[in-house]
Amino acid sequence: MSVPSLTISPDNTVNEQHLDTVLAKLGQTLRTNEKAEYLVLLKAFHDVTASVAKLPDYEPPTNLERFPRKDIHFPRPENNKLGAWAWRFTAKDTLSNKGILSGKTVVMKDNISVAGVNCLLGTEAMSGFVPTADATVVTRTLEAGGTILGKAVCENLSMAGTSFTAATGPVHNPHAKGYSAGGSSSGCGSLIASYAVDMGIGGDQGGSIRLPASWCGIYGLKPTQGLIPYTGIASLETTMDHTGPMSRTCLDNALLLKVLAGKDNIDDRCIATPTPSEIPDYPAILNQVKGIAKPLEGFKIGLLTEGFSKIPCEQGGMNDFRVSQKVKDAANKWKNMGAIVEDVSVPMHAYSMDLWLMVVRMGCVPGLMGGVVGRQGFYQNQLTTKMSALRTPEGWDKLPFTAKNAVLNGVYMQEYCPELYGKAINLIRLLREKYDKALDEFDVLVMPTTPYLATSHAALDATILAKITKGLGQTMNTCSFDVTGHPALSMPIGMLPSLDDASISLPVGLQIVSKHFHESKIYKAAFAWEDKHPNWKDC
Repeated sequence: MSVPSLTISPDNTVNEQHLDTVLAKLGQTLRTNEKAEYLVLLKAFHDVTASVAKLPDYEPPTNLERFPRKDIHFPRPENNKLGAWAWRFTAKDTLSNKGILSGKTVVMKDNISVAGVNCLLGTEAMSGFVPTADATVVTRTLEAGGTILGKAVCENLSMAGTSFTAATGPVHNPHAKGYSAGGSSSGCGSLIASYAVDMGIGGDQGGSIRLPASWCGIYGLKPTQGLIPYTGIASLETTMDHTGPMSRTCLDNALLLKVLAGKDNIDDRCIATPTPSEIPDYPAILNQVKGIAKPLEGFKIGLLTEGFSKIPCEQGGMNDFRVSQKVKDAANKWKNMGAIVEDVSVPMHAYSMDLWLMVVRMGCVPGLMGGVVGRQGFYQNQLTTKMSALRTPEGWDKLPFTAKNAVLNGVYMQEYCPELYGKAINLIRLLREKYDKALDEFDVLVMPTTPYLATSHAALDATILAKITKGLGQTMNTCSFDVTGHPALSMPIGMLPSLDDASISLPVGLQIVSKHFHESKIYKAAFAWEDKHPNWKDC
């Protein structure tokens, strides 16, 4: 591989110590007679880096005159009783009050970039990240007439399915203070369910939209990967990054998806995605089912056997099979709407969490340690620089237990079993084919979103293992569809008494899955159920 020139600039600062540092990091040496020549090559390369560093960066355009941010402030405790607000401000279109989100209030998960507003990422491991460009989902929300009221707390570096890991403190379940709201889009779930906002945009790499939706009692869609551009959102693992709508009603969820979906010609994960003008009219699906006696005539729903059967769960040493039964009872209500509801088996589903762990553990190391990945798109270089501080002893010490564990696992894989990342990716392709085969027979697959109800927060002084136990097995039905990219919606279908305290009732979430880009089928099933059972808490 060549360099432009071997003529070294007079202000070049590279010396032998720099070369020695690079060699030490690699754990390698050079032959003595070659070292001087490699130093020349390194000096020549440094001149190229200096040239690129002087160029202005290129970011997606952000119109702060049309969409100004007003009253930006950190929320006071008395105005943040659920601990769900990360940052407050108001942003809306000053030129038009039209659009399908007109009159709707929206919150963004705090890993989504809003220009001029601090992005906390739920952590104290790094600070001072103030984006200078809006994420695509922010621009599209504002253009559609939505009013953004702030940023919602996300779990520490988006790496927990429970809601007590954020540096700002625990996020409480609106149905029971002291209980988890689910994570990592915990603040979104809590704020939407408590009626603080109408809808929100979350992120999902293992279930982080659907887990809070399930435990807070709202709708949360992880769309087909690439249907909504991830541009301007902090990545966890690029092969499974998703962003999507969260709402109290199915109609609001469909409205927000209609606004957000469609390629933006920046995110390369959108290569198979239609343009925004070609996106289906998801809200109109409601008209196909509303008030109709048998709206799902001929529609086939498969109850995924492996999603119900004895999901391992060590919460209090027991499995909460009431959740599985509640979901089965809710699914059988579709029969009264004309649907065919039958069991279907995908044995490989039982291994999906293992495959997900191989990818997410090894794949998250570059991002957490300030590295880069080989993707085309918009890179948030300010964030990359700040994340590089996590490689220092001080940065490492501030990492949450979830991130430390992930990095330790990932580096262990790099050192002792690097081939398993690729093997897992290969097997995930087979897993995708297995789900698609079942979906050739059924319009959608159904299972519990989570295998148990919301858990209580871990004590502040709890051990690492005690904290981990609060979410053990939580993602067994959700992470599967992050790695395969299938769309999956969690919807509320009833309440059950907490196993800790029978006086507390907590929501149960049902998950609906369909083929890639078949969100319309998911919404059809969900709309029909919601239309017949508008008071889901009483079901």
